[in-house]
Amino acid sequence: MSEWLWLIPGFPLLGALLNAIFGERFAPRSMGRMAATMPFLAALVVLALWITHGRDPHLHDLVWTWMAVGRFHADIAFQVDQVTLIMISIASFVGFLIHLFSQQFLAGDYGERRYYFYLNLFVGGMLVLTMADNLLLLYLGWETVGLCSYALVAHWYRKQENAWAGRKAFVVTRIGDTALALAIFMLFAEYHTLNDHQLFVAVATHPDVLVLTIAGALTLIGAIAKSAQFPLHIWLPDSMAGPSTVSALIHAATMVTAGVYLCIRLYPIFAAVPGMLWVIGLSGAFTAFYAASCAVAQVDIKRVLAYSTISQLGYMFLGVGIGAPSLGLFHLLVHACFKALLFMSAGVVISVYNEDHDIRHMGGLKAQQPFLRWVFLAGIFALAAVPVVSASFYSKDAIIATAFMVPGGKLLWALALLGAVLTATYAFRLYLLVFEGPTKPGKSYQMGWSMKIPLAILAVASIGMGWLQFPPGWPGPKLWLPWLAPELGMPPMPSGAVNIFLQVAGSVATLLGIWIGFKAAQWERQGHGLSRLTVLFKAWFFDAAFLRIFPPAVYAFARFLDWGVERTGFRLVFLGSLRDGFGVSSQLLEIGENGLVSRYASGMVLGLLVLLVVAWGWR
Repeated sequence: MSEWLWLIPGFPLLGALLNAIFGERFAPRSMGRMAATMPFLAALVVLALWITHGRDPHLHDLVWTWMAVGRFHADIAFQVDQVTLIMISIASFVGFLIHLFSQQFLAGDYGERRYYFYLNLFVGGMLVLTMADNLLLLYLGWETVGLCSYALVAHWYRKQENAWAGRKAFVVTRIGDTALALAIFMLFAEYHTLNDHQLFVAVATHPDVLVLTIAGALTLIGAIAKSAQFPLHIWLPDSMAGPSTVSALIHAATMVTAGVYLCIRLYPIFAAVPGMLWVIGLSGAFTAFYAASCAVAQVDIKRVLAYSTISQLGYMFLGVGIGAPSLGLFHLLVHACFKALLFMSAGVVISVYNEDHDIRHMGGLKAQQPFLRWVFLAGIFALAAVPVVSASFYSKDAIIATAFMVPGGKLLWALALLGAVLTATYAFRLYLLVFEGPTKPGKSYQMGWSMKIPLAILAVASIGMGWLQFPPGWPGPKLWLPWLAPELGMPPMPSGAVNIFLQVAGSVATLLGIWIGFKAAQWERQGHGLSRLTVLFKAWFFDAAFLRIFPPAVYAFARFLDWGVERTGFRLVFLGSLRDGFGVSSQLLEIGENGLVSRYASGMVLGLLVLLVVAWGWR
């Protein structure tokens, strides 16, 4: 199967290429079907990998040598191991479901052909990123998903605020991209390879703590920016300007999960630096709490889900930071299912209410959309980690419990547990305001099978995916951790009375959050809900402070470069000196170039004498 690995990213990239070349010759509906076919074909190849190599997926495919300069070699080469197989399954299968859902949801949109071009390119770039066997090819996929996120967030660019949101996402993530590029340069300069496995061997053999600390910190900045972690999270809530299917793709199958994948893939580098993993864990735990606190006060249905993505990604970073990357990857898989489900369902809700995003203007939708109500509720159960009956209970609660077991993990555990209370609060507040309570009817919206099938599949996965790994001490399957152990090792797991305490604490936290969510929905209907807490509604004013401080500083630095460096230093001093120097040189040349043969002959004789003197002196 290794010689077919290139087909997995190749199909979506081919779809984007065909769309770019022949798209104008076909109807948008035909191009949409073609675009949906490509990730489906990639998903079939991934399924074949599971069938043939699922027990021990270690495959490598060298397509061709990209460049070779001296000791530097960069290949177009793909690898598949346990981590990669999970990531390409998410990108291809969930990506296909989003493409399928888009067939009806985006029908008739004025940018439909452009939308499918970028959707295919997005999935292809994510597959390249996750399958690359070297950091340069990974960075190519990294930049591809960044470009596509900018284009898709600003998809409805005719509205100025949408175009601005796309630019904001692009600019903020450039910070992380630049940091990651510098980290790659440093690692190559020190270890003379960009191949993953060769690099890890070199790091284990000759660990340079200073280089690894700087490179690890730069890599972490790149991951934080791409995965919208505090403090570089400010682009993600505004990315809701794009279609809901774009939000589903960014938040579930591509883009924001790239940062978590990068931390898991480069885990040996972080582990080689003392204290680096704890910093990752603290960043994740605080982000999980911070974003959940912001979500409880939002009234835009998509912004609630956006802050929930930031929070849930925080739990994944926490999993990496506490030495349990396999649990972080488990929650990444579960989150991909329920977050794609919630965003696509939110798109239908918004369509029913005539593009109104305010959940305070909604209510009683379960009578009008019973199917939508049940699939949305499945996603809410998973988001809130309802005990026993949701997949997230088995993935997120395992991360929280493991945090308690590691040295210095009590603070991380407390932040994560408080975040779990807030998560259940905003999840059920959202559901109750939209689907329960007094009926506020919207327009009739009939979902076809191309929309219902993806929602139903994701709803089932949001409930049952957690059964891959039951908690310690429970009877039942424990498949996930042993399968990933050869690649990521086994995380520290609680046992005995501590295990019982942690499981009870996690369940109580969720149930407490659900009760607060019921009360919060009642308060909101009465006009004095959590949305009136300005500090939380404005996300601790961090976004406003960021925009007030950094743009003026950047503009001031740009003006300094313009006047102080470019105009004064370069133009006046450097270019002025060159101009004056050439002027004097030309005047000196004019003295000799006057047309008199006698002066030419004298100059030749003088030059000959100079050469003779030099030659005599040299001897």
